[in-house]
Amino acid sequence: MSLEDAGFMEKGEVGPYFESVDTTYKGTFPINTDGGQLSAGQPVGGAGGFRHVIEGTRQIMGRADERQVAKHDVAMVNG
Repeated sequence: MSLEDAGFMEKGEVGPYFESVDTTYKGTFPINTDGGQLSAGQPVGGAGGFRHVIEGTRQIMGRADERQVAKHDVAMVNG
């Protein structure tokens, strides 16, 4: 699933969007606030994408420490 498929932008607009929007945890559209798969890889034991759910939950609860996003009332997880 891509951001376009999820309805965050129209088809074909993701490239220009990423060029113009800050997607870091301090930005206006934070993505992969914990670094994503490149930073954490797959957990041992086959938990797979569940770590994304944990990060989303931490963000909503305001418990993401130095990764905490400013507005954290909703999260989208795809895994």
